[in-house]
Amino acid sequence: MPTAATDLPEGVSLPLNLGLNDGTYMPEACVEVMKNNCHRLALRNYTNLDNRPLKEAIAAFDNITPEHVFLHNGSGPILKMVIPQIIRSRIKASPRRIVRHMVSGNGYPVITPSFTYSKVPKKAAEIGLTLHMVPITPESGFKLDIDQFDAKLAKADGVVYIANPNNPTGNVLVTRDQLIPLLEKYPESRFWIDEAYVQYVDPAEHQYFAELVPHYPNLFVSRTFSFAWGLAGVRMGYMVANPNSTAEMESQLTGYTLGTLHEELGIAALGDKEHLPWLRQECAEQRKVLSEGITALGGIEAFPSQANYVLFRFTDGRTGEMLKRKMADQGIAIKVLAPLADYSYDPYFRITLGTAAENQFVIQKVAECLAE
Repeated sequence: MPTAATDLPEGVSLPLNLGLNDGTYMPEACVEVMKNNCHRLALRNYTNLDNRPLKEAIAAFDNITPEHVFLHNGSGPILKMVIPQIIRSRIKASPRRIVRHMVSGNGYPVITPSFTYSKVPKKAAEIGLTLHMVPITPESGFKLDIDQFDAKLAKADGVVYIANPNNPTGNVLVTRDQLIPLLEKYPESRFWIDEAYVQYVDPAEHQYFAELVPHYPNLFVSRTFSFAWGLAGVRMGYMVANPNSTAEMESQLTGYTLGTLHEELGIAALGDKEHLPWLRQECAEQRKVLSEGITALGGIEAFPSQANYVLFRFTDGRTGEMLKRKMADQGIAIKVLAPLADYSYDPYFRITLGTAAENQFVIQKVAECLAE
């Protein structure tokens, strides 16, 4: 493992964490915010009690109202709140669900794809919920069969969780045309669309879901500033939901959830019109570099992605865990997928995009690890 700066290419430092999907670049407008706050009096005051200025900026960006916005310190805390909040409210709303939940944990099941953001099914299991994992496969291009969700919901209302674009596969799983019929057919079910990575996709190619929330009270959409906006270090996330739900979640927090600097950075990011088009082009180029560089090593398949990461699969019997251990010895973290329910993902690994220099360095280190 290189230990001195002279051992590393220019623009690369260790440790390098490409296991989390932190975004790489913040908008230039956020750089200006940082510069403007470089004096001793800059952060002396709290912002508004309910972070109203940022809620208004989000509402304008997503074509909703501020009352539809729930803010928190990243999407992780929102995850921990939302599933229990939905489950409590929906199970308690029906004596039949209460009985089913007490007997079998199936009072309000969670339905999600077999490749998904793992913390959601894990959280469901922790609180004793029935989990239905709808299979998606690499052979089908990780295409989602929406009819299977329909069949599950026809048996019992529940929570549908879909990351869109999906994590870890990187592809868009569901469109408005596919989901709206389910929203209307199952008003007692709750549909959580996680749009953490949606800004990597051009809205001319895929219509986002957040602006539908005012029309469908059973739709919840989560977003974050950590990825496309490159602001993981300041921990800002939000949920777009019906005002009753946002008010209930707000009641569980104290005021001043986000600090003054966080709020200014969020507003600046949303207002920077040049950042996302540039970022989409840059990510497309670096996904190509990373995918082609890794697959050229042999025995590895890369799957098409629209986000800031690429999912790979060994095709020759090697495992993602093996590569993860060897890369960790080099000071580089990559992601492997832990087993979920009846599914295992041993051949798979995921790498987050870094800078151009970091991506070339990672390709080199993967090659060295696999040659050992």
